[in-house]
Amino acid sequence: MARIAFLGTPAVAVPVLRTMAAQHQVQAIFCNPDKPQGRGRHLEAPPVKKAAEESGLAAYQPENWKLPETRVLWESLNIDLAVVVAYGHILPGWMLDSCPLGVWNLHFSILPRWRGAAPVNHAILAGDSETGVTLMKVTRGLDAGPIVAISRRPIRMEDTAEALLGQLAEDAGHLLSENLPHLLSGTATCLAQDNALATLAPKLDRSMSRLDFTHPAVAIHRQVRALQPWPGTEFALDGTAVKIGGVGEIQLSAEPAGTLKWDPKGAWLVAGDGRGVQLTHLQRPGKPVQPAHQALQPWGAVGSCTVQ
Repeated sequence: MARIAFLGTPAVAVPVLRTMAAQHQVQAIFCNPDKPQGRGRHLEAPPVKKAAEESGLAAYQPENWKLPETRVLWESLNIDLAVVVAYGHILPGWMLDSCPLGVWNLHFSILPRWRGAAPVNHAILAGDSETGVTLMKVTRGLDAGPIVAISRRPIRMEDTAEALLGQLAEDAGHLLSENLPHLLSGTATCLAQDNALATLAPKLDRSMSRLDFTHPAVAIHRQVRALQPWPGTEFALDGTAVKIGGVGEIQLSAEPAGTLKWDPKGAWLVAGDGRGVQLTHLQRPGKPVQPAHQALQPWGAVGSCTVQ
């Protein structure tokens, strides 16, 4: 019987782990170390570790794959096949070479489009009509290995990156379930990627949070949805940073770009193309996310102003 390992860290990796554990014996689970969370900075286990413990499985949490002890640990497990989902480490060549049945990754994009750390976010930002999950062999290039199978999903106007990732995580579990027998038997067919079509999806950073009101409404709409929950998007109202928790419709507006208007029925932010983006939810500093008109109550029940 082949010895299988799973490597993943965040919540999006959990559906795949549960699918594997339900169908096959998993000999080893790897995830990132526990991290301090919250105001008390208490150590908290990552979602994959929690899921492993719920299934009665132990999880290894090496700090770094360059450490000699990490290699000793891995080689002692005699793994035949490994599955990777959002693990958060670049795996060394010796590790890839150690698995006779290969190391396989479930990547949240339709490769070769959006190789890298934040594919779903960049797909929404770019206005892609669809995204998906690609099952591919891990090689030494960044998400450049040959493809086994792809599951596709449309991107809707209401989809946030967070919600879409949750759906894709479930898709990834189904995709692996369909193809794992072929990976284990060595009968999977792989198709090389066309590197000329590759695009990159680099890590997100806080500089992406600020809105440019000269941009079209649809671009602002995508930015808000793509950057939830982190780093989020925000604007300044009388020196107060207000985070946008959700967006809705887009409609024509007569006000100049950067105008924020609201009443008990809702709030609208005017973009550079003369259209307004409906703000469904907002968050003031130190406050929970609220319906937009409630969050704006300190500035009046009805109002209109220019934001930054």
